[in-house]
Amino acid sequence: MKKFIISTPLIIIMMIPLLMFGQSKQQFIEANIGLAAIGSYDVSDMYYPGCSVLYGQTKQMSETSVVEWEIGLAAPSIITGKVGVGFGTVKNNFMIAIRPWPLTFGPQLRIGGLIASFEFGTEGEISAGAGLIGTVGYRFNLKSKKEKEAYKKTL
Repeated sequence: MKKFIISTPLIIIMMIPLLMFGQSKQQFIEANIGLAAIGSYDVSDMYYPGCSVLYGQTKQMSETSVVEWEIGLAAPSIITGKVGVGFGTVKNNFMIAIRPWPLTFGPQLRIGGLIASFEFGTEGEISAGAGLIGTVGYRFNLKSKKEKEAYKKTL
């Protein structure tokens, strides 16, 4: 079981480049705040605060499917990242995501720039003690080179 828990995040991280081939993409900076239940799966124990700032990319894989990756700085875990797969568009979607560090998984909802996630950890060291993590955040979309050049041409 321990080999599975340790190897799963590494396999997902190695698959990120393969997941990024798709039709359209959106790069972003995301800021989040959240609460965690440390050493517990009880929602009433969610009083340990945290925050993160991440860079990432969402890709439209088909008319109804999307994949996403993000990586950045977080407190108290210092670094964090996430890989998600789901349905919707690059602007509005529902995903199931896994965070390699601290190891958690769960649903993520994006509506426009707003993001919400609710994640389940192992309560162990690999999850930084987290049983549950709830976050809310906002995404600031970054313009691609094509979009910047098209904008310059309109001036």
